[in-house]
Amino acid sequence: MQSVRAATVVAVCGMLLPLLAACKSLEPIVAPAYMQRPKAQVVGPQPVDDSPISQKRDTGTYPTFAKPMTAALPQMEKDEAGTMEESMTRLGNARRRGQISETEYKRKVAEMRALYDQQKPVATPAASQ
Repeated sequence: MQSVRAATVVAVCGMLLPLLAACKSLEPIVAPAYMQRPKAQVVGPQPVDDSPISQKRDTGTYPTFAKPMTAALPQMEKDEAGTMEESMTRLGNARRRGQISETEYKRKVAEMRALYDQQKPVATPAASQ
């Protein structure tokens, strides 16, 4: 009986030892000694952009950020937006009721679109540095 117990203990230990040996503690994440270091990359010569925009320009002055920023176009005020919304609503309602003809409606819409196109912001050239 004792030999059976001994054989069982040896068998169980024989199975548990490899499992215990496979366990290892995890490396701390925050410890600098265990942090992964980035691999060095060797980079050869790179082509340079020869366009005039990427070239240094000597304007004789230092760049300044002291000037206040201004919008390309003045912003619409709330009362102007409200007035425009009311006029658009009245125009749409008049069209639905039949008070104005379809051609008159299209003419007014084309007029508003022309005003929009006229006030579109224009791309400005890049500031020199």
